[in-house]
Amino acid sequence: MERIAAIIFDFDGVLVDSEPLHEWAIREAVAPLGWVFSHDQFVEGIVGRGDERAFVTIAGWNGGELSGERAGALLARKRALMAEGIAAGRYEVQEGAAEMVAFAGERFPLAVCSGSRASVVCGMLEATGLAPHFRHVVTADDVARAKPAPDGYLLAAERLGVEAARCLAIEDTPTGIEAAKGAGMRVIGVCHTCAAASLGAADWVMRDIVEVRDLLMRA
Repeated sequence: MERIAAIIFDFDGVLVDSEPLHEWAIREAVAPLGWVFSHDQFVEGIVGRGDERAFVTIAGWNGGELSGERAGALLARKRALMAEGIAAGRYEVQEGAAEMVAFAGERFPLAVCSGSRASVVCGMLEATGLAPHFRHVVTADDVARAKPAPDGYLLAAERLGVEAARCLAIEDTPTGIEAAKGAGMRVIGVCHTCAAASLGAADWVMRDIVEVRDLLMRA
């Protein structure tokens, strides 16, 4: 772990077990259109790709059309459902994540780079008490291109004032790993959402975020 000067965390799936909430909200949003998808399709084709791409993908799976007006309505519905789910506490902090963030924050400047909207990420960070550990939070609202484009990670490094090559990213999806690697960062893939075999592009693949803390303790 030599030369690491900052750590940038993905949010959904890495710090908070919120992917089930996203899946529920998307499923509910498209249900009135008769569009359906399986859990495996969600994991393999939607997770980590942003809401806009998610609805395009689901439309394609169902042979549906996605006009600008319909896309806007689906995005608004999903945002409303997410707010409802967050208020109801339909998510939880990943086991060991709070301890990992506190430990890392004592040693490195930290940021979040998420493909979700600020209303989702910041709301959960505040509700879970994780927010004070992070100097910066980059979300889909801050960049023109979502993951797997590297824009979010590059912006997070810039805001931290650290060269991207000296940042360590922690991700849980192939899309997120591609984004962080595209920014020139080293990446740890954690198997919270996807199987280890699909995270092979990461520099390290670990069972969970508890193992990441153990790695940092040995660094």
